[in-house]
Amino acid sequence: MPDDVVVGRILGAFGLRGEVKLAAADPSAFRAGLRIGLRDESGSGSTSVVDSIRPHKNYLVVRLRGLDDPSAARALSGATVTIARRDLPELPPHAYRRGELVGLQVVDGQRGALGPVVEIRRYPSCDMLVVGAAQLLVPMLHAYRVEVDVDAGEIRVDLPPGFEELT
Repeated sequence: MPDDVVVGRILGAFGLRGEVKLAAADPSAFRAGLRIGLRDESGSGSTSVVDSIRPHKNYLVVRLRGLDDPSAARALSGATVTIARRDLPELPPHAYRRGELVGLQVVDGQRGALGPVVEIRRYPSCDMLVVGAAQLLVPMLHAYRVEVDVDAGEIRVDLPPGFEELT
């Protein structure tokens, strides 16, 4: 697993001073002085430093070091934002960031490999892992003995017989 975790996406420019709008999966992960990675839609990457940050509506407004032109800020629209795992605030036990789970292989005790996590969906009762091309929905519930092992790159589960027919 790479050292960087996806924590957000640049939505576009904000105002006339070169600030950007950032949709953050975990707003508490951001602070002034933080080094972030930026990967555009073509896959090219760069790094920057957060100079300032403030909440606004449903996103964060971020000033990045050296970025003071609105057209340069607009050019970052759609970029994925990453933070080195060591720079992220610690989570409570058994809590994970979306960027840590997407891509992990889901392995069922009876069926074997089900495929990679392609998305996380949030529902009122629990979060669901969307797994593989078939988009099998696996609830992140203790009843299914969900065990996440980020270092091994997998999520182990014990699904009941006939489970795949329900989704």
